[in-house]
Amino acid sequence: MARNIDVVLLRSFTTVVETGSVTEAAATLSLTQAAVSQQIKRLEELFGRPLFVRKQRKLVLSPDGERLLTFAQKLVSLNDETWRVMAAPVFDGEVRVGVPYDLVARFLPKVLRRFDKRFPNVRVSLLTSTSRLLCDALSRGELDLTLTTEVTRPARAESLLVDRLVWVGAAGGDAYLRDPLPVSLGAETCAFRPYALAVLAKWNRGWRPVSESNSLEPMIATLEADLAVAPMLTCAVPKSLEILSEGAGLPKLPTCHVNLYLPRAAQNEMASEFATVLRDEFASARRNVRAPAIRKAVGAV
Repeated sequence: MARNIDVVLLRSFTTVVETGSVTEAAATLSLTQAAVSQQIKRLEELFGRPLFVRKQRKLVLSPDGERLLTFAQKLVSLNDETWRVMAAPVFDGEVRVGVPYDLVARFLPKVLRRFDKRFPNVRVSLLTSTSRLLCDALSRGELDLTLTTEVTRPARAESLLVDRLVWVGAAGGDAYLRDPLPVSLGAETCAFRPYALAVLAKWNRGWRPVSESNSLEPMIATLEADLAVAPMLTCAVPKSLEILSEGAGLPKLPTCHVNLYLPRAAQNEMASEFATVLRDEFASARRNVRAPAIRKAVGAV
């Protein structure tokens, strides 16, 4: 006989885990503390096992609670996704989206897939370029929204993710040992270029250009061939490459924002819907972030 799980109970459970307390969860859900406690109790009764234990006056997940958490998060997310899809009006038309080269492979497949499921009649026109050129295109009305990668979050931008800028090289490579340092950078409009060159100058580290292209493929080719190193966002590093540790003798790079820009004037309704999908995907990326594998460099200059 099939049994059903109340999503309301799962939402209270995941919110308690995310906020760290019943009190904070109640405030987040606009419920009383007693109501949240009762919902957790009902969920425990449903499964016939405790989901939390108290340690030093703090709620900690029990082994069964840990087992439930991933499934609960998926069910709550699927519930919310279903409501958004069914409640959304039927649209057709086009939305023009700008994305920096380095974010396309990491984030766009899932975003485009989810958006297409919600709005199958809406065509997405994708423009990939550097952040500066994408912002220029948005200001000219050539885009409906754009992502950028920037060291700061300007007042009119919405930060979706804060990530580390790191030096990257070939798996097991030694390009970082060469002097002058071979560096693959984007063209002059590349967002990371001035910061990489500034920290190299500050460290008095000589360098020479290897690839200077606004396209990501030439840069990755030089890195995989162990001809150069390059600055990249941690979240965008391909599996074929490795992040170089601080022991590689390379200067530390700044933290960067993945920012979202929408037009200052009236917005395309589909741009707002696409922005919602982007926010959901980057929120998922923040929850599931894991420390990347970092090779400990030896014999650094």
